[in-house]
Amino acid sequence: MAKIDLTAKEAASLKLHFQKEHLRLTTALDHVETMLAKLGAPAKTSTEPTKKGNTLTAKGVPAKKRGPKSIWGAFIQKRLRARNRPMSYDELIADAMSIHKIPEARLKSAKASILNSAFRLRTVHGKITTVGRAGKKDKMVVLTKWLEADGQLKPEYGKAFKAAMGGKAQRVDMASIPVRAYEED
Repeated sequence: MAKIDLTAKEAASLKLHFQKEHLRLTTALDHVETMLAKLGAPAKTSTEPTKKGNTLTAKGVPAKKRGPKSIWGAFIQKRLRARNRPMSYDELIADAMSIHKIPEARLKSAKASILNSAFRLRTVHGKITTVGRAGKKDKMVVLTKWLEADGQLKPEYGKAFKAAMGGKAQRVDMASIPVRAYEED
């Protein structure tokens, strides 16, 4: 078999294409299975395990997702866009407490929720990332759109980072930022 050499950009493009195709075909197959279930066809029996979130109920229809979605992911992105500069986690939490009028008694709960949502935005969605100074523990939250292709902050955000942290931001490893297979609303 012939070996195919791809650049990193070509490999990423192909990966994205096949992820989109997988999503499209999986969605179409789910629709067909739903229609068959509505028409009374026997439920599909498979020996392969179902993926999380694709479990079927006793009637053979896909189970519904549970619970309300967190408001904090959208809040974090809105605050970063509104302030238009890198923010620390403490600033985000203080803004959340004042904007949503959360009592001091619920500070720990709000902090945990915001940190959890920030973690999801950073590791799953790739919408935000953290930048810090070399040798320092403190980090600032930034939108990934604020980074250049080489991982440096764009100049206007670099200046804001320097004003807040007193030094230059370290370069972010762009390969560590996850890429979504498809864009959401």
